[in-house]
Amino acid sequence: MEWNMGRRSNKGLVNDLVALPWQFSAVLAVSAFVGIRWVLPGFLPERGPLSALKPDLDALSWIVFVALAFMAVLAALRTGFRGSDHRSGSSRQRARMRAVPDAAPAAKPDPARLPAAATAWSSEALRMLEWKRFELLCASYYEAVGFTTATLAAGPDGGIDVKLFKVDPAKPLAIVQCKAWNSHPVGVKEVRELLGVMVHEGVGRGIFVTTGSYTADALQFGAANPIQLLDGEAFVKKILALPLDKQKALLDAAFEGDYRTPTCASCGTKMVARDSKRGAFWGCIYYPRCKTTLAMRA
Repeated sequence: MEWNMGRRSNKGLVNDLVALPWQFSAVLAVSAFVGIRWVLPGFLPERGPLSALKPDLDALSWIVFVALAFMAVLAALRTGFRGSDHRSGSSRQRARMRAVPDAAPAAKPDPARLPAAATAWSSEALRMLEWKRFELLCASYYEAVGFTTATLAAGPDGGIDVKLFKVDPAKPLAIVQCKAWNSHPVGVKEVRELLGVMVHEGVGRGIFVTTGSYTADALQFGAANPIQLLDGEAFVKKILALPLDKQKALLDAAFEGDYRTPTCASCGTKMVARDSKRGAFWGCIYYPRCKTTLAMRA
């Protein structure tokens, strides 16, 4: 039983290293080699049981170096394959869009049937916001508690939605990832990717905020790393802990104008409802130049 637990633990460590950027394992390999080969011998006594380890340190340093270097190679290959999969997925998406070139904007929903803007903060109010409005809310919250923030423009964000600054205006103190996911929980894959971005950016703290919840694996991974995981309920509690005037300011800004229609992640403009043979979906107003789509949520 103990052997099986150790085996699972080693497998989890390998998966974590492969999930991180390859530079992390490469730096770790060099550091471990130097530490074992030249630094560790200085801490071992000249006599006693531990002194017998000295002759084996050279071989051990090479074994650890090769193992970690292999992890770096696997991580680099994983990054390459992911890019290939992403490009293939984009090609499939373009093919699907070409299959319905006559897709036209669907009828706009009846405003009377849309839910009224929230009058107080709650988990339900949070889930009413489209993804970009939720991201801006997160940035506004951290400004309200004293941080200087920077949000990224529309487009690929590399795993960062908001950067938080406190002392040094050029170096972020933390990075925030926001996910307006209501239908399914955030998994360990997304939290691991945030850790990878933290390592790449040289930032020691990460914050993940979602309107929904997290899987058990994601919660365990976040607890083992410097990542704060806030689900919808926890984030609302933080907002409600603010002074009433700041709560109201956040509420007014979040529910001003069109807070429901999703924003195109590529263009930064509001999307439009479209119909196709596969059903209704959100599409960019600049189609066919921009083929970004988003599934409609209930």
